[in-house]
Amino acid sequence: MPTPRKCIVDDDAVGSYHLISRCVRQCRLCGDGLEHRRDWIENRIAELQQSMAIDLTAWNILSNHLHILATNRPDIARSWSDREVAIRWLRMCPGRWLRRKKGIAADAPPTGDEIDAIIGNKTRVEILRRRLSSISWFMGRLKEYVSRRANAEDGCTGAFWERRFRSVRVLDEPSQLATSTYIDLNAVRGGMVDRPESTSHGSISERVAIASGRGRRTCIRMSPPPLGSNEAYIEHVDACGRWQVSPGKASIPTSMPPILERLELTKKRWLKLFRLGWGNLRGTVIGTPESRRREAERRRGHWVIDPLAS
Repeated sequence: MPTPRKCIVDDDAVGSYHLISRCVRQCRLCGDGLEHRRDWIENRIAELQQSMAIDLTAWNILSNHLHILATNRPDIARSWSDREVAIRWLRMCPGRWLRRKKGIAADAPPTGDEIDAIIGNKTRVEILRRRLSSISWFMGRLKEYVSRRANAEDGCTGAFWERRFRSVRVLDEPSQLATSTYIDLNAVRGGMVDRPESTSHGSISERVAIASGRGRRTCIRMSPPPLGSNEAYIEHVDACGRWQVSPGKASIPTSMPPILERLELTKKRWLKLFRLGWGNLRGTVIGTPESRRREAERRRGHWVIDPLAS
């Protein structure tokens, strides 16, 4: 029986989660001439971040699925005034039907009446405050937007994504490093590119741009990288990308110079993750034994499985 998401995700505490979602029937609904839909996803993430307290450490958008390592920040949401909560909510969910009824443009700024209607109800303010740092609300608003826009483009109806999304709680820094490295090497392992910096829609190319002093392609708000600096992290990703750990999976050619040299800028536990791939691993958390023990206590004795522990 699957673990309920409420046991995995704690909306009231800061936490990092590996989020995975696939297109229906694993069709390439973001590839084969539809690559522009990946821009939709990245632009929508940046748009949602303008309203929500959600940060991203890593992401990779492929032709039929996406990976996101996200951190919810309820601590930041709790610092917002009631008025700011109302404005942020109305900016994210403007209530288009009601606005049409009142003759207000859907993209117009929140009106005083709309704001007052929310802040006059303290219970609703606290509900909305919680939603503005919720992983489920973040993924829901992201996926619904892409589904509606893709269906309009294709002139069809129906599901774009299969199920909701898979979530795995990332408990500590070593696990965050392993998860983000896996995400940033997805395009390399899939044979789409031969080097991490060539990833077209992923966080590793953004970190390379920062380390190189070039302009970023997206406005997505990023958490500090694992290992502290972008240079140290991308060097680590490049080294891991050379491991020949799984038949049928690609890797960075051994003849290629190290990434810092390529960019002209002045490493047993994780092998299983890269060899098998996340889709073949069970479990709802990833972490050290001590982190897993604390998580089991938080879940009040619920069974906790780390996909890398066995």
